[in-house]
Amino acid sequence: MNTALLNKAMYDKLSGGTALTNYLGGTFIYHMQAPKDQAYPYVVYSWQGGGQTNLVPDLQDRLEFVRAYGTSGLQVGSADALIASLLDGGALSFTGWTTVTMRREDDYESVETPETGSPIYAMGGVYRIILDT
Repeated sequence: MNTALLNKAMYDKLSGGTALTNYLGGTFIYHMQAPKDQAYPYVVYSWQGGGQTNLVPDLQDRLEFVRAYGTSGLQVGSADALIASLLDGGALSFTGWTTVTMRREDDYESVETPETGSPIYAMGGVYRIILDT
């Protein structure tokens, strides 16, 4: 599997949701890490694990970790709900692969207080994406 195509499909799916991009104030959606001084809120997605299945070689069983970062629990919770509306039960579109299922499996939330003293909240989930050739 071409992981770059999967990453692009995830970005396309997340940025194609106008409710999410409107809420974020633009397409502030990043693979693995946001730019250093990116204003909040924004979304980050990354590959969490998985790969080719042992039983059916044509199937990919992938885990994607998608989370929102912001300045309040309410802000990231609202963004997370918009993310879930795009991904949970949805499908990705990219050449050579068909989405069998895409479901949220785990929830995530945290808060960190950097040296600036202002808390940064995060909320999201891990999505299992099963793809077939």
